[in-house]
Amino acid sequence: MKWNNFFSSKPIAHKPLVRNFDRKLIQNVNRSILPSFRQLKYIGRFFGKNEKRTIGISSAIIAITLVGWGVFFVVSHVSSLPKDGGEYSEAMIGQPQFINPIFSSTNDVDSDLVSLSFTGLFRYDKEQKLVPDLASEYMISDDKKIYTVTLRPNIFWSDGEPFSASDILYTFENIQNPEVGSPLYPTFQGVVVEQIEENQVRFVLKEPFAPFLHSLTVGILPEHVWTNIPPSGMRLAKNNLRPVGTGPWKFEKMVKDDSGTVQSYTLSRNEKYYGKIPYLKTAVFRFYTDYQGAAEALRTGNVSAISFLPRELKNKVSKRDLNIYSLELPQYSALFFNQAQNSVLKDSDMRMALAKALDKRSILDEALNGEGIVIESPVLSGQVGYYPEIQKIGYDSDDANILLDKKWGRVSPEDYFKLKYDELIKIRQAEIDEVSENPSSTPEMVSSTIEKIESETTNNVRQGMNSDQLYYRKDKSGKILALIITTADTPEYIKAAEVISKMWRDVGIVTEVRSVPSRQFSREALKPRQYEILLYGEILGSDPDPFPFWHSSQTEFPGLNLALFANRNADKLLEDARVKEKDEDRVELYQKFQDILVKELPAIFLYSPSYTFAANKQIKGVDVNKILNPAERFNSMGYWYIKTKWEWN
Repeated sequence: MKWNNFFSSKPIAHKPLVRNFDRKLIQNVNRSILPSFRQLKYIGRFFGKNEKRTIGISSAIIAITLVGWGVFFVVSHVSSLPKDGGEYSEAMIGQPQFINPIFSSTNDVDSDLVSLSFTGLFRYDKEQKLVPDLASEYMISDDKKIYTVTLRPNIFWSDGEPFSASDILYTFENIQNPEVGSPLYPTFQGVVVEQIEENQVRFVLKEPFAPFLHSLTVGILPEHVWTNIPPSGMRLAKNNLRPVGTGPWKFEKMVKDDSGTVQSYTLSRNEKYYGKIPYLKTAVFRFYTDYQGAAEALRTGNVSAISFLPRELKNKVSKRDLNIYSLELPQYSALFFNQAQNSVLKDSDMRMALAKALDKRSILDEALNGEGIVIESPVLSGQVGYYPEIQKIGYDSDDANILLDKKWGRVSPEDYFKLKYDELIKIRQAEIDEVSENPSSTPEMVSSTIEKIESETTNNVRQGMNSDQLYYRKDKSGKILALIITTADTPEYIKAAEVISKMWRDVGIVTEVRSVPSRQFSREALKPRQYEILLYGEILGSDPDPFPFWHSSQTEFPGLNLALFANRNADKLLEDARVKEKDEDRVELYQKFQDILVKELPAIFLYSPSYTFAANKQIKGVDVNKILNPAERFNSMGYWYIKTKWEWN
């Protein structure tokens, strides 16, 4: 030690005994490495404004990333699946009459409900391929005349009774019984149906018929339900509205008003169904007299779907809440000539003039807002025998006038008025003579009667004249050229008929439109063939076999030859095509048949419309694009659902 340092007044600087003494002292006070919540409260005092912003943004990014990854993880490991339950409701136009597969083909409402309640030996899948249904397998003999069908085991009717081969025999016996009056009678006429074994039936045909399996999609009736009802009473039986079937749905209840009109019809899922049992618990169908009422019910939420949504009503419903399905349908609309009702139509020049006077594209645009395609024959695109090279009859009003001028001279509106006036006055001349010859009649009474009759006749003639018709036509005898178009009272047909009548008036033809209520159309028009020119649509089905629509054996009801067309060469072609097994062998025959139609012109083929089905977006699982008939929109209904559930994968 230096003594001078000891007596010095300056403090002595000592070296620390422990390195990093301050830090260790702090650590000894608080042994925790991490700061406490109380300490974290003051952390903001140590950061500047930019540092705080950076930390905030980074924290938000980290939080969002963690949440995103969490959501992704959950979504990738959880599935939303259909859950049992829920009610489907649909608006239909018309009334149920025969929910019976052997009667239902003439009524769309009946066909729809039959497709849900009954099944056949075969059915169409969503690709329109024919597949076994009640059948499990089948065999066709080498000569193509014998079809042996083996039945699926363990099938039960909706009332719990077992299904058997005797039900099949019973169904076809009634179809083939003229006393029953089934529209399917011509299809199975001459077919022998036999039971081979307990689970096997055999169909024996007189001649080979390649599309025969397609006929076996007809629903089967339960013998135990119908056996005590005589054939003549089948149409009157209550079972027609309270069916027992093997389909995925069964009858639950029906509500009628005081007049007996069915207001609603409820089906519940058939727990005994052998196929896919529907997710939906019930299906309720409500019936309306017109599409306006049905569309309003859809708009207000009284129903969740509509069987068919006309083009002109699409804007009346909320598209935000609906899925609208535009479905391809093997259907065409045409003008069928009944030459027996009006001899004028027997003239080939007249039929050709009527065809040339029509602008089909304009008819399609105005009647259906262009939703469809113009056609030239009854065989449509994509079908066996489709013939794009067919001779087309184009729109040419000048040519139409030239053809008509040959036999029908032109008449001015003034001369037409005089002709019709004189014609009606002659009809009422007896009234004038009766008053004139009555001894008690005074000159004033006679004059007043004549004046009244002349005034009424003038008004009647004026009302029958259209301001847009520039001229009329008459033959040498003075007969005025006039035609009547008969059609169903649906918006599409009414509008199309009005457009057609305007085009025919443009070439001098007086044209009247007669509409018949849809529910009475079959009875008043089709069955008695009461029409001169029929505007109507025909649904072809999966096989385009024109035989039911054009063979001369089908001219009487329930045959579908609406033009009453009879041609030996055409008959032979259709008969030969029916025995050809391969599609390519039928093509040439069908094309030759179409050439005959172009030459003979028994009908004018207008358009093939698309079918518009609309359902609320809450109805999920609807998978439909192409259908063979409107009822096939329900083909995948077993997979439709409303309720959902979550499942962890």
